[in-house]
Amino acid sequence: MTARILHFSVAATVALVLVLGCSRGPSRPKTYPVSGTVTMNGQPVEGARVVFVPKSAAAGAPGSAGGAQPQGPQVATGETDAQGRYQLGTFAKGDGAIPGEYLVKVFKYPTPTVQTGTGGGDEDYRPPEEGAAPPPAAKNLLPEKYANKNTSGLSFTVEPKANTFKIQLTP
Repeated sequence: MTARILHFSVAATVALVLVLGCSRGPSRPKTYPVSGTVTMNGQPVEGARVVFVPKSAAAGAPGSAGGAQPQGPQVATGETDAQGRYQLGTFAKGDGAIPGEYLVKVFKYPTPTVQTGTGGGDEDYRPPEEGAAPPPAAKNLLPEKYANKNTSGLSFTVEPKANTFKIQLTP
């Protein structure tokens, strides 16, 4: 009887350790809400990508506690809506940013258009012409200086609270 209880106790302990050890997801640093607006000449900018890049390796970096953690600084990104509003996300859309100092870049590329044929079958296929030039690279629709964190002139400090930052772009 005691051997049976001992086996049951060991099995229950192993099961408990497995459940507790496997139930937690990867340990991530705490993020705080970051939102704001992007305007150009006072008008909202729709469809712009906002990127917060940590100023140093320590800013936005995960803690050193055990567990599977992302390594190095963590970038936070968001995209503006029709009113120029954005919300940043680091690990998931809209989850915020890790506290720290950030350099910021903002860019906007045109949305590609898809051209369809009349019937959509093989008869609509046209092979590329021999020696045809590749399509031109997409051009940033905002002033180029804002596409680089080092030339944008934009920097913000994310505090351990809800943060709101207005980004006002000029030509």
